[in-house]
Amino acid sequence: MLAKDVNNTHRDNPKESLSIILKAMEMKSELLRKTDINSLEDFKKVTESIFYIKRHYEELIKQNSLSALSNAYSILKDESLAYDERVKKFNEMVKLGEEQEDVKDMAREIIHFLYPDKYPLWTRWIWNEERNTGSLTYILNDNAKIKSEEDYFNAVKELKNTLDIFGLNLDNYYATSIFLVYAYVRYVDYATLLAVDKKGGGLYPTHLATTSLILGLKPFLKVIQLAHS
Repeated sequence: MLAKDVNNTHRDNPKESLSIILKAMEMKSELLRKTDINSLEDFKKVTESIFYIKRHYEELIKQNSLSALSNAYSILKDESLAYDERVKKFNEMVKLGEEQEDVKDMAREIIHFLYPDKYPLWTRWIWNEERNTGSLTYILNDNAKIKSEEDYFNAVKELKNTLDIFGLNLDNYYATSIFLVYAYVRYVDYATLLAVDKKGGGLYPTHLATTSLILGLKPFLKVIQLAHS
């Protein structure tokens, strides 16, 4: 329900779409905060809010016991542990075979939504520390390099300060998440020619609807849509 036409922000009301996305992000944070993994249904709710993880649900419950999943999720909420320690422990406790990198991204995404005022979103398509790729690298100055977790957090904080100047002055990192995921999707669209608007006959920036999908907001957008129907 992102504005009138979710397929292309060139014809949309992007401000309206952005406000809806921000509302959905708040709802996702609320869900993750109040959820404890006491049942497979609880775990399924969490996986359904993470775009790249929901397809792994069956494999995750096959490879991991409910108690292991519950304990791992609790660790992500343990503020006595450092950020990287939480991510490391979660990644060690939750097994996913050849798709293990998705588990690490899952840990980082959950921490972001649990504490959006403290931690920015960090997934491989925003910055892959092994390959030094991702959307953040697209917007850095040519001579700027990210070499560590500290560099990453400092770079995203600088981006947040820039977005604050342009009016997206939120008390959290939601705006930077939207911006960086949008930058990633737009890059992929241009690179693969998926953003061709046949009616307009040209290339336009990708739509915010795709950004919201990658942010795992589809279940929450449905709730918002029903509330306004």
